[in-house]
Amino acid sequence: DLDGGGNDEEDDDGMDFLGSSRIFTIPAKSIKTGGLRLFLTLYLMGQQNSPEKGSWRANQSGDSTIDLYYCDQSGALMMNFKEDKITIDRLGSAPSTKYLMHESEMLNGLLDELQSIVDGGDVNEVDRLLVLPEPGDAIDRARDTIAFS
Repeated sequence: DLDGGGNDEEDDDGMDFLGSSRIFTIPAKSIKTGGLRLFLTLYLMGQQNSPEKGSWRANQSGDSTIDLYYCDQSGALMMNFKEDKITIDRLGSAPSTKYLMHESEMLNGLLDELQSIVDGGDVNEVDRLLVLPEPGDAIDRARDTIAFS
């Protein structure tokens, strides 16, 4: 199942924070959480000055989470990696319009990276960092929930 943006419903992963809302959940057939988190942390560190210098600050918190803070402090993204899903939440009850536009760019880029991992080239499925359940459209479905696509 894929959670759309804006819902503050209880989730079974216990990751509910005051002022946070689930943007999307990507279900997974398998995830190599450590490798995927490292890969995405490196990607996000390369995106910290996008679209302008100092826009974002990436921070790993714990073994399964990456937090991405926006420069105006009106919002942040929390990425949580579980054995069977990746969740992306927005922290901040009143994010700025600028934040929302830059969040959309960041999330689209992140989904592009995840898609390239899923497509995997010559990598055997058992060795991939992320494998989606059939029909394999979870990333496209997540992309449909982004505000400014």
